[in-house]
Amino acid sequence: MRNIVLVTLDSVRADHCSFMGYHRETTPTLDKMAREGLVFENAIAAGVGTPASMMGAFTGNFAPLADEINSKLWREEFKRRKTLAQVLSKLGYSTGAVVPNTFASSYFGFNKGFQYFQDFLGGKTKFYERIFERVFRKNGKTAFFIRNLMNFVLKREVFTPWEKYYEEITDWVEKTKEPFFLWILLMDTHFPYLAPRKFRKRSSFLSMYCSNWKLQSVNFENRLIERERQKLIDAYDDSIRYADEFVKRLIKDLKDYDPIYIIHSDHGEGFGEHGFYMHGFIRNKAVCLYEELIHIPLIIYNADIMGRIKEPVSLLGLSPTILEIIDKNNEFPSKSFLRSGNEWVMVGAVENGRIKIAIRMKNWKFITGQKDVDELYNLKSDPHEQENVINEYPELAKEMRRIVEIHVKQEMEKRKIRERISRIKL
Repeated sequence: MRNIVLVTLDSVRADHCSFMGYHRETTPTLDKMAREGLVFENAIAAGVGTPASMMGAFTGNFAPLADEINSKLWREEFKRRKTLAQVLSKLGYSTGAVVPNTFASSYFGFNKGFQYFQDFLGGKTKFYERIFERVFRKNGKTAFFIRNLMNFVLKREVFTPWEKYYEEITDWVEKTKEPFFLWILLMDTHFPYLAPRKFRKRSSFLSMYCSNWKLQSVNFENRLIERERQKLIDAYDDSIRYADEFVKRLIKDLKDYDPIYIIHSDHGEGFGEHGFYMHGFIRNKAVCLYEELIHIPLIIYNADIMGRIKEPVSLLGLSPTILEIIDKNNEFPSKSFLRSGNEWVMVGAVENGRIKIAIRMKNWKFITGQKDVDELYNLKSDPHEQENVINEYPELAKEMRRIVEIHVKQEMEKRKIRERISRIKL
């Protein structure tokens, strides 16, 4: 069986990758992989934010629609579900992960099925643990500030550059038994965008730190002037180039193991196109389902398959795709990217109890629950979703609403069942 390496680039939007047509060269290594491998031009995240998207990727089904990022809910949900690492482990794979993202950590249940799981949460002081719990269980703003300050000083979590733990990755590979499945989630492309000096092609030390500070100083609201916004984008693009270097180095160092590579992002990033920055839900801001957040890069490399697939695929298909590539039966509720044949895929989110759903087709996008009126965009003529044409295509909108109604009904039934089971356990 082939070795498998899954690399998740946090917060990378598809249209900022040069192999997806971006005007800047941000991904020279991924560009080469795209030419020699399989590219999915319309890959869509399984959810908005890391926990929802990656739970969908590892279990083949949507994460529960919930307002809060509730670690208890996530852990309980993982207990009920079969995971990719769990299936591969049973097939004889050594499974390992290096994940410096708290929202994809063992705290949220993402370690299920992994024999080795490094999320850098162990070994903390009791003081840090108290701050950590207060941030995630009580949403404390003071605790949030203290935690970020500590992480910045100690270079932890979102401030951890990949070079700090790179040897830990290669050491695990050298010591482990083949075949192996290795998952690495890079935080270098997540806010704050802090690329090392030799990778700052467009930003300087001063502009990089100033632009990151400026966004935080305005509470992540859409209050940056164009010059400030562009400096932030410069820093972001440099951080993508830095992450691309990680992939380049990994391919070189793992050459003798000849692994299959799957490179993707969990979700994208906003830069004010629709009134928000980052993931669209920072500091109680609205959850959004526009392209800058849900359209992600996705490449399969060194798996003897090449080309570019234009049909939409959901990240829900990640686990069955990997099983198909290694010639094993699908054990997940979703379909492989290679067999999906989708005309459309779906992604949802919740804000203050309000369910928001987007249906993504190859050239069309329907969104309901996000505004007072439904939205329909022709992505071929309006890729930045600026002109709502819902009234011009009533029949298409009607069919999209039917799909949403069926999906929401199913999700509500699942929620009721979970609540009943929970009461029975009590």
